[in-house]
Amino acid sequence: MPETARLLAEIEAAAACIAPWRPLHTMIAINPLQGLEDLPFEAATAEAARLFGGRPWPDAGMVAPALADGRISAPVLTVAALRHGRPELADPDRLIKALQHEVVPGRRAATGAAADLDRLTGFWLAAFLDQGQATWAMPDRELGFYRAWRRLARHDRAIPERRRIDQLPDDPAVLVHQRLAGLDIATREGIIRAHLVALPGWVAHLRWRVAEGGHHPWNAVAPASLLDYVAVRLALADLLGVTLPPVAAPAGPADRRLRAPAGLVALEAWEESHRQRLLTMLTATPPAADAAGADQPLGQIVLCIDVRSEVLRRHLEATGPWATLGFAGFFGIPVAVRPFGEDDPHASCPVLLRPRHLVDEHPLPEAADLAARHLAGRRRLGGLKSLVKELKAGVAGSFGYIEATGLAHGAAMMLRTLSPRLAERLSTGFGRAVMPEVPVVPGLDLHHDHDHHHHHHHDDAEDLILGLSPAEQAFFAEGALRVMGLTKGFAELVVFCGHGGHTVNNVFASGLDCGACGGNRGGPNARILAALLNAPAVRAALAERGIVIPETTRFLSAEHDTTTDRVSLDPDPVAASRQSFRRLQADLDRARRAAAAERASHLTDADPADPVRAVEKRAADWSEVRPEWALAGNAAFIVGDRALTRHLDLGGRTFLHSYDWQADADGRLLEVILTAPMVVAEWINTQYLFSTLDNDTWGAGSKTIHDPVAGLGVLKGNGPDLAVGLPLQSVMVADGQIRHEPLRLMAVVQAPRARVEAAIERHAVLSTLFDNGWVALAVLDPETGCSWRRDRSGTWLQALPEQAPEAMSESGALASATPIPA
Repeated sequence: MPETARLLAEIEAAAACIAPWRPLHTMIAINPLQGLEDLPFEAATAEAARLFGGRPWPDAGMVAPALADGRISAPVLTVAALRHGRPELADPDRLIKALQHEVVPGRRAATGAAADLDRLTGFWLAAFLDQGQATWAMPDRELGFYRAWRRLARHDRAIPERRRIDQLPDDPAVLVHQRLAGLDIATREGIIRAHLVALPGWVAHLRWRVAEGGHHPWNAVAPASLLDYVAVRLALADLLGVTLPPVAAPAGPADRRLRAPAGLVALEAWEESHRQRLLTMLTATPPAADAAGADQPLGQIVLCIDVRSEVLRRHLEATGPWATLGFAGFFGIPVAVRPFGEDDPHASCPVLLRPRHLVDEHPLPEAADLAARHLAGRRRLGGLKSLVKELKAGVAGSFGYIEATGLAHGAAMMLRTLSPRLAERLSTGFGRAVMPEVPVVPGLDLHHDHDHHHHHHHDDAEDLILGLSPAEQAFFAEGALRVMGLTKGFAELVVFCGHGGHTVNNVFASGLDCGACGGNRGGPNARILAALLNAPAVRAALAERGIVIPETTRFLSAEHDTTTDRVSLDPDPVAASRQSFRRLQADLDRARRAAAAERASHLTDADPADPVRAVEKRAADWSEVRPEWALAGNAAFIVGDRALTRHLDLGGRTFLHSYDWQADADGRLLEVILTAPMVVAEWINTQYLFSTLDNDTWGAGSKTIHDPVAGLGVLKGNGPDLAVGLPLQSVMVADGQIRHEPLRLMAVVQAPRARVEAAIERHAVLSTLFDNGWVALAVLDPETGCSWRRDRSGTWLQALPEQAPEAMSESGALASATPIPA
């Protein structure tokens, strides 16, 4: 292997322990320990603590309330303690004392010259990777990080002996070879790893940029490279006189002999208590009235599997004859979308997929005048924003700008602070007057203008195919219906409901949007699928494949605002005249009030007398650090028919994916669900888990000290590293009071056990997650009526030997000890 190729392989291997991280404007949850998922959970967390520091277990402050109120069952705690050979921890008092005295490494924090090394590296990375936030961009970025830094760093007075920079080799690979010459491979890789884990946030983003390659537009402006990063670090370390000790590679499970820490026992008991309680609920016989459900629903509403949808689904079903289904929020349409009036498309699908098609949104024909006003207003507002930015950043212009507008800005700030809802109404009203909203439809048909062979038009920037062929339209429509299990029994109205958050002054805003849509709002995908299924040609193609849609069925699109629980139905002239449509609007409003009341009860300072007003105020308040709780509390992923859960209050803690096991004889649809939506759910779950366990290490820290940087993320105050993970306010109510219970995910699948096992055997990602303990698995076998748990060795155990509701005490605590799958 050539030397440079060998070096690149060593760097890639050393960086594998750091999970990639996207920019905040398309924030996607990711397991911060994703690079260690090949290890058993216990070994991975131990390795993570060694590499990065941080607590991988719940502390005494988290565990004590859960013990006190029964969320951690005493019998289950006993089983967990005995299983790990630590019977003394079955005593809650001794467990708490053990947690208080358990030595846990804090996050690594450099000092002295090493801290200067981190600070300088972070400073130069922020300048190099800037995506338009800086007024004056760093020059020569097209040369790559190392060469651009080498040209400018000689002027940085914070770097000692900077004249030596001129003597550095021009090639970063040559510099790294020189600095690491004569060392054995393990030591070379250990030193490289030491420099990588010193700034894991920046390295995480570099890994994502490198993986994006030519698909990321800023890579053409500033090509990212881990080799450049290592070269700059080694050069700076030499100038500063810093020598970092090598950091060994993560050890395999066979190399470790772990004594279970008290935190692990507490975590396992907590998780198992929740899981047994959930399985008891799922296997109990539902009330007859609830079991019947909506046999003849007036409408079927398909929402995202997001845990927030569970609350709205439950309340909507309670209002009338509505049936709800759960499906990944991109509705099986893996496309890029270009909203009307915007130049750049965005990928509106899971990050596991790379879209090949582009769908443009167009105004409805009857909205031509509105569209013209919208475009004119967009140009005026865009010009005004550019002018304000230039004036604010200009050396001389900034003084005049402040003199001329300071009073108006002060009044606006006062209004936004004292009356957020009024300020938002005024702002929204002004925006709509200048740039009115336009009802849009997706442009589905292929364009025939430019392609010479297949009549496809390829977007110059993204190389995307504009539109979908008739065969592709039918393919995507059929796939969506089959995966969600909706192939018969269509109601008069079928609504696909995407979702998005609503917040102001929040750099983490995209984290409230739909992860299945790449951190974007899900409304466009809902419109696309509804339009496909209303198209006569698509319906005819589906009929030939056995999916017959009645002529009276109308597909609609909508969007659920998860912050205010408002559901906005897109205009549809066909459905608007129907009585069912008017009733749906009214029932959605009733469900919204009920859902808002339930969510407001978990929000501090929310007025219970007027919950809708309370959640609207939080959405409009620019000082609100907790506009909603998003996916906090998530702990389970249920795949099955809605009849399994319709009668249950799952507390907004469960991902719900619809699945008809009888319509999936070969198990291929189940494989899709487990290898895509469930994997994404695991990413979300582990991000919440670790952000809660040690927010300083695995999370983004407090919003109150966040400093937006480079247009892609935040720093913690004057800290050198890019903050990744969730902010403190997303998982904590207050200091020492958690909102998110740090529990690993349990998947519950309603399907024949053999089918589930076959899916695991065919997909390595599933065996990795289940066998290494990242996700627990339970199966409710509809053929036998038995429920099963799968342990990490692949052995199936009876899920609940005592499944009767009597097994639960009045307080909800489990009254008997059930074995915990190892």
